[in-house]
Amino acid sequence: MSGSPSSSTPSPPARPAVVTLASVLCRVVDLVSAAWSVVNRIAAIPEGGSVILLAANVAAGVAVCVAAVLVYRQRKIGALLVVLGWGFPQVAAVAMGQPVHAGPVLLLIAMLAVFSNWKYMH
Repeated sequence: MSGSPSSSTPSPPARPAVVTLASVLCRVVDLVSAAWSVVNRIAAIPEGGSVILLAANVAAGVAVCVAAVLVYRQRKIGALLVVLGWGFPQVAAVAMGQPVHAGPVLLLIAMLAVFSNWKYMH
């Protein structure tokens, strides 16, 4: 019985390129946003800036970093973390009475890419 088995295991479906693109966009946005918020918020703290907003931006950056890995692995929770990472700094700004700025456009594109391929997520 040295022959190969008659039933072979089916190969997993290929990852759509759009899901990979969304994961890469999440990583790029994470790195750029984290660096930008840390540099700007730390400089603004002596002038009356809020440490809470800095913490909110760093937490959102961590959420987007984790989301990038989960989206690459095609997990639905990763898509939800992308939304959290996009909206959390705005919610923190509203809670602190600060002006609200739009979230990163690249993260919005990544979010749209992930949700348009929801059927490939597990």
